[in-house]
Amino acid sequence: MKKTALIVCALAVGVGVLGGCGGATAQPQKTIENWSADSPAMQSITSFVEESVNPGSEGFIPAEDRIAVFDMDGTLYGERFPTYFNDWLYIQRALHDDTYDAPEELKIFAKAWEDKVLKGTTLEGFDEKERELGPKLYAGLTYDEYAEVVRDFKAKPVWGFDGMNYGEAYFQPMVSLVKYLRDNDYNVYIVSATYRDAVRVMTEGVLDKYIPADHVIGTDLLYVATGDEKEDSTFYEYEPTDELIIDGKLFIKNQKTNKATVIQQEIGKIPVLAFGNSTGDFSMATYTLQNEEFESRAYMLLCDDTKRDYGNPEAAESFRKKCEENGFYTISMKNEFETFYPEGVSMKAE
Repeated sequence: MKKTALIVCALAVGVGVLGGCGGATAQPQKTIENWSADSPAMQSITSFVEESVNPGSEGFIPAEDRIAVFDMDGTLYGERFPTYFNDWLYIQRALHDDTYDAPEELKIFAKAWEDKVLKGTTLEGFDEKERELGPKLYAGLTYDEYAEVVRDFKAKPVWGFDGMNYGEAYFQPMVSLVKYLRDNDYNVYIVSATYRDAVRVMTEGVLDKYIPADHVIGTDLLYVATGDEKEDSTFYEYEPTDELIIDGKLFIKNQKTNKATVIQQEIGKIPVLAFGNSTGDFSMATYTLQNEEFESRAYMLLCDDTKRDYGNPEAAESFRKKCEENGFYTISMKNEFETFYPEGVSMKAE
């Protein structure tokens, strides 16, 4: 029988770029780089991992079942620049990219979206419009062309910070955590609401050494063959002259319960560890805790630091209460994480 599971809601953390992965060690380290030495969350994770890799322990988990899933924005990567990577990329490409002239419908939506992010204005029916109009900005692009759009954006300086571009905006302790898990033979997956292909490009040079492209799960853009005039891939036979291009539609929006369903579809096993930062990750966390074969835990990260990030203590406190209502534990990022973003990065003075 599975041991009593525990969900720990942690307040948003930070990470950086570290060396390669190795096999499981006989005695896992007791600390994780870039975390405070007295962090209860870190101590609970290292204790869990130590049990899981010890064949003589009640909590032993075979390597093939050591599966950890991570949300992306706000968990591994900052999400207050001033909003999610996927969202800000859309706004910048539609409104502020001199090399691209977006259709007028998309410009109008992007301006309303920008006002929503920067001014707090209301955008009626936002979720439906984002699902419909978001993919249209990339319609007709091949994967390689889309990847270059993402790479170009990664090279731009991060909104609200000095000394960092979008390709570097990872929380240092969380990258350290991913490396620590890989060093102990955990299979690590990203399960994100951001476009899967964007996440694959985002992780290049930082997390791809620990999380390969086939371990990235996200919202999927629909691709079609260039020669398929009816855009019905079920009945069209791909030709040697064809290329796959983005159709301008979503295949699936990977959020909330979909995060649980895609884990079943793509991994085929229930994880033993889950990491997120919002109620949008609760479904993934709850699913992880349904693992009846092995003890499982889920950690929710929140941002309550206003000195190293654009944190929101009120939102953090509200989320802490939701965690308590669900029997979750909360951990403050500002007290438990030694570092945030890469060295030399600072918030811009208001």
